[in-house]
Amino acid sequence: MAMSSDQDTDILACTHDRLSGLPDQVMYHIFSFLGANDTARLGLVSKRFKKVCSSSPYLNFVADFDSGSDQSCLRTRYTDFCSYVDKVLRSREKTGEGLVRLLVHWFCKQRKFDIGGTVVNSWVTIATKCGVEELDMLVHVDPLRGYSLPDCVYKCESLRSLKLNLQMGRFSFQILGFDWLKDLWLDSVTIGDKYFGQRISDWCKCLKRLTLENVDGINDFTLTNSSLEELEISGCRFPSSFSGGKFSISGSSFKVLTISRCQFKALWHVNLNCLSLENLTVQDSEFGRVFVCKIDCESLETLEVCGSNFLEACQLLVDCPSLIYAMISSCRFANVCFLNIKSFSLQGLTLSECKFSSLEIGSQYSKPKKEIKVGTGPCRRIIMKAENLETLNVSSSDAYSYEFPLSISAPKLKDLWWTGDPIDFSYLNQGMVSLLNARIHIKPPCQHRSEESDRRCKHSKSLIYCAAKLLQCLSEARFLSINTWPIEIFFMQNVSPIVFKKLQNLVLLTDGSFADQIPIIASFLKGLPNLRRLIIKCDQISHELSDPNLIDLLGLNSRSYNLTGIGQDLKNVKDRSCTGSGSVACAECWEEKISALVQALFRGSFEEWVLHSRDVLNPANY
Repeated sequence: MAMSSDQDTDILACTHDRLSGLPDQVMYHIFSFLGANDTARLGLVSKRFKKVCSSSPYLNFVADFDSGSDQSCLRTRYTDFCSYVDKVLRSREKTGEGLVRLLVHWFCKQRKFDIGGTVVNSWVTIATKCGVEELDMLVHVDPLRGYSLPDCVYKCESLRSLKLNLQMGRFSFQILGFDWLKDLWLDSVTIGDKYFGQRISDWCKCLKRLTLENVDGINDFTLTNSSLEELEISGCRFPSSFSGGKFSISGSSFKVLTISRCQFKALWHVNLNCLSLENLTVQDSEFGRVFVCKIDCESLETLEVCGSNFLEACQLLVDCPSLIYAMISSCRFANVCFLNIKSFSLQGLTLSECKFSSLEIGSQYSKPKKEIKVGTGPCRRIIMKAENLETLNVSSSDAYSYEFPLSISAPKLKDLWWTGDPIDFSYLNQGMVSLLNARIHIKPPCQHRSEESDRRCKHSKSLIYCAAKLLQCLSEARFLSINTWPIEIFFMQNVSPIVFKKLQNLVLLTDGSFADQIPIIASFLKGLPNLRRLIIKCDQISHELSDPNLIDLLGLNSRSYNLTGIGQDLKNVKDRSCTGSGSVACAECWEEKISALVQALFRGSFEEWVLHSRDVLNPANY
């Protein structure tokens, strides 16, 4: 670019060199995200950058000696790397400059280039003299030798964070403990200490966050740390040779617990007694034998169990008065699952996409232990008890779910949302006496073209009984949206309808041909003495909706009911009283009003739409 004067050149240079004008602390923070090689290159850019790089309190050293076959080249790299790290750290020690973080990642599985604990500890010792705050160490440790930190680390008052990765090497604590440590992260470490959890509690008095990732060898985990706030356990393996293992956590400051990709192969008892715990998540884990979890946390608000595999009986006892939402999703059960929730604040419980192992798979495991007592009945089922539950969401995609009973004891349940495959309600203990709203859309994967072939299906008897129990459970509802499949299955072997004394508003979602289902719908409507509004939604185009005798065919009194079907054919409806482009808009407005009306049904605010609905649902307008 042609410049008009030297002054413009200076202005342009200052404009582009914004980084040099930043304070040292800001530049230190920016450079802290760079590796050792990038930092060295950056120091060649200018004197300012060289000074900042050499005095940065963030030191990152990464070496990889696992790649390459030239031994002489690897030996040169080994010597140069050790010399460079020594030079930088000893220079820092002489100048007395502070050190915020020391990161040393040494990827090497060849013994001749393995620096071992002695060299690493010499660097760590210098870092502690410089007042290091964060230590991030990754080294390969011989399983026979193990690794332990030097004593100076335990005595370092400035140390706040320690991350240690030993590539599955053995690690042991010293008796000195970490009095000032706040964040401890152990990754790919083998623990040989039986009292590991208790030592963490006794020796880490100020610990706020504990992360255990890919840790092996934990036999008994008992944590009683009063300062700990967060615990994350990921990819850990609890050995199968240990019988009666305990996982116990108690603390006054504990807030978040996450367990993911862990394997509990032996009998494990989990006890959580944390007054301040707010969120508990268990995901993608496997529990090999009987699993008993007792949660007694006054502040717990969210409980999630996702993607886990229970190979034997499991029992979740939740006594948390502040629990608002609980979810069990994408889990697989091979035996009984007993869920008992005691909470005065519970608003919603979701059981979603859970599956059950087949009879053959479940039979290879031992029978449940004596401590799992859930009453009489089949051993494989889901039992849920929640005295104050008001909203329940059930979503299942398992083709065999109706072979495993679902027991629900929720006397205060008001809203039920259920989609997917059928579930057996045979062992429903107390019914749903407080049910107000229900939205049901279930349909099994086993479909037949004719009623005769459906009767011969080996699953038909179970499905008919399941549909009957489902309708009985919904008999107290006032607002119901349901597809016609369970109704059709029910009337395959039943003549008399189930009576819904309180049902006032009904939305029917037709499956298949509406004309073929008119007799079934008419039989179902005989059990609705107090029905006030009926909406029928057809997935297929149905000309029967325009039949003037449709209300009579359904067994309703034409003087008391205004009936309108909602289907794809409504998009072609036109009002002759409208002119111009307003005819299409009128039909679209009609659909919007119907949609708002359906939403009002499940908000419990239907009375607000009574006058509008009589006008909207009047066939004389169309």
